Amino acid sequence: MVTREQIESVVWRITEIENARPSHSVDETITAIDSVMACGVEGWSNDEHRPNRFAERKIERALFEFLDDYHRDIKRIIIDPPFVSFSWRIRSAKRNLDMPGCSILEVNEAGLLARYWIYCDPAPLAAVDVCRPL
Repeated sequence: MVTREQIESVVWRITEIENARPSHSVDETITAIDSVMACGVEGWSNDEHRPNRFAERKIERALFEFLDDYHRDIKRIIIDPPFVSFSWRIRSAKRNLDMPGCSILEVNEAGLLARYWIYCDPAPLAAVDVCRPL
């Protein structure tokens, strides 16, 4: 079974990768995110299914291109193996963005992200359709 430490490590690793975006290219950021994803990962954003990593990469590309000064702060983390839930806030000074949300992740025994659920208000990112169906 996956440990609490592995689960917490995944949360901080993804956050570290995303927050490095201002000093890395979009492609480098997406490739680094791939490194913490399990084969066959799938997710949901506001209950809209993202069936595979390819679908999520399209959304990430739009997000990281739009928010080239992207930064995410983690607020609360609740771990119940193999799941973790945390609230977050994405900020961009250039876009005057301050967007709260929350995520639930399922981490597999290898310490990789197997499934995820993201909840956010899509209005602040309407220009890039980040929180809307594909």
